[in-house]
Parts: sequence; structure tokens; C-alpha cells
Amino acid sequence: MRTESPYDGMTAAVGTLHGKERQLEPALRRWHGVRVVATREVNTDQWGTFTGERPRQVAPAEAARLKAEAATDELGASLGIGTEASFASVLGFGPPVHEEIVVFVDRARGIHITETHRRFSHVPPPRTAATPAEARVLLSALGYPSHGAVIRGSRGEVVKGVQTFEPVSRMLSTGRVTIEADLRAHMNPTRQRVIRRLAWRLSARLRCQCPACGTPGYGIVGSERGAPCAACGTPTHVMRADVWGCASCPHREEVARRARTADPGRCDACNP
Repeated sequence: MRTESPYDGMTAAVGTLHGKERQLEPALRRWHGVRVVATREVNTDQWGTFTGERPRQVAPAEAARLKAEAATDELGASLGIGTEASFASVLGFGPPVHEEIVVFVDRARGIHITETHRRFSHVPPPRTAATPAEARVLLSALGYPSHGAVIRGSRGEVVKGVQTFEPVSRMLSTGRVTIEADLRAHMNPTRQRVIRRLAWRLSARLRCQCPACGTPGYGIVGSERGAPCAACGTPTHVMRADVWGCASCPHREEVARRARTADPGRCDACNP
């Protein structure tokens, strides 16, 4: 049985075109009694699309915040939620990292709270096919048909949300096609699971109140480097502590990480 939440019985507006309310509501309703309602008018594509029609103009966290605030404006709610994702390889190589960001806006308290979840992604890069057999192999690698695909034709046409072979066959009749994953939430069950997990993390954070002022959402807002080398004691670039903070007042505290020292292999003094 959950304890009382300051948000009990409230409605949160989520800025989405892709059904994210279905992943966000279970945790928020379970732990806070919050109903999550999707917008109908806000065009979240204005802050960028995965397929590049609209390049991103702001950082993912800022895009998520803008979606949340636009949602509160449309539905007249004091609570808003926005999410954004990025898929990029670390240092430009290796498997891509999927970073999912959620921003919770509480306009009555004048705060916004950001939570993130990172995981290595198994999304294959875009590939080209010239025959139906080649196309089926590439689609299978994406998780088709449960996972949608984006198909780009030789004449510049783009079809999103492909979950049947008909558009692929049609576009192959005029030349090669490029096949890539459709990373929009309603077309990607893997991403849906990440959003659902992130919603539980956000819900847990909203249960945590600032020890100084009692505002909900107290949690990690940064980190500090400088863990000492286990061999020589020299401070390294390895993280030594997480910084917990309040979204409303200046209260901050450092919480040491479990590993108190750094491996000598990551020490500049031991490895000049």
C-alpha cells in the first residue's frame, strides 16, 4: 500500500504524438495516484525528428522540457511530462548508446526534474537492399514486424512505420532501398520498455523529498571526479561522489560512491 503523495489525484499532461502515456502512467498512477493524458495538438516533431526532416535545434533534455511545458499549456495542467531519446556511439565508434530522458514539470512549485536512463543499443545502422530477399534479412535484424522500419527509396521517398512488406516491395520496383529502424516510441517496443523503466525511476525520485525544504524530486543532479588512485593516492578523473540536490532550494550534498579508490590503470601519475 503506497503512502500519500503530494500529487495524489492530479493529472499530468505528456507531450507526445506516439502513445508514451501508456508507458508513463502505470508507475505514476501506482505510486502517486497521477493520471497521465497525452496532448492532441502539440507537434513534438518541431523539436527534431529521428529521420532528419527536422534537425534538432536544442539538446535532448531541453527538447523534453519544452514538450512538457507545451503539454501543460495545451491541457491546462500544472504537471507536465516530456521525453526525448538519442542514439549515438561513444567517441564516434562502438555500439550506440541509447539515452532516454524524461523531464517532469511542476508549474505550481516552479520546478522541473530530469531523470535519464542509458543502455547499449543493438540498433543496426541503415543498410541498403537491392532484392526482396536482402530486404527481409535487414528487416529481420531490426525486429520487424513488431519493430517498425523506415524505408528510403532511390527517388528520395521516405516511408515511416513500415510493418508490412508491401511498401518495401513497391519501392524496390524502382531501385535500391535503404532500411533503418523506426525509433519513434509507438514503433519500437524496445524503446517502450526503456520509457516504462524510466517512469518507475522518476516515480521513485518524486517520492524523495528535499531534507531542507520538503520539495519532492530530491535526487542526483551531478557528480564529482577525483577518486584517489589505489596505488599512489593521486586524484584521478574517476568519479568519487554523486551530488544530490533539490529542484527548488540550493541544498546540495555529496554521497560517496561505493568504490572509494580508482584502478591504477586510470591514474595519470602511475601511467604518465
